[in-house]
Amino acid sequence: MEANGDVTVHFGGLQEIVRFAIQKEQEAIDFYTGIAARMKPESLAEELRKIAAMEVQHRERLERLDLATFVATPHKKAMDLKIADYLVAPEPTPGMTWQDILNVAMHRELASMKLYDDLAKLVDEPAAQSLFHNLAAEESNHKLFFERIWDEEVLLEN
Repeated sequence: MEANGDVTVHFGGLQEIVRFAIQKEQEAIDFYTGIAARMKPESLAEELRKIAAMEVQHRERLERLDLATFVATPHKKAMDLKIADYLVAPEPTPGMTWQDILNVAMHRELASMKLYDDLAKLVDEPAAQSLFHNLAAEESNHKLFFERIWDEEVLLEN
């Protein structure tokens, strides 16, 4: 399977696809944990640790995943507020505001959602397509979580 032009990704089966998804979740955990370690004030660092904990739960869920059940169970994609679609993602810095952190988080979840949607288009195997669509739906729920916080906290402040 070819992705992003010159980068080739080969999956030997659904188990390998799940390992790939677990790796992506670990990258998200590392990202949020790394920012939290550098973040001031402590209240923002604590929020980032909560976000990382959500990603840990997602990774653990993938690790315990019963592939046959997950593939056979349709997952509904979350409502898309499209807030991240209209914001420019800032580069993570130690002095980020909560607004900046939410912006980065929304963009990361949007990228994960798009990755899984794109991977679903690249495979011919119906079970793999279903798996990727379900993972995209999971990521859409993460994105909605951050967009709701943005809607309730950031938009109300401005």
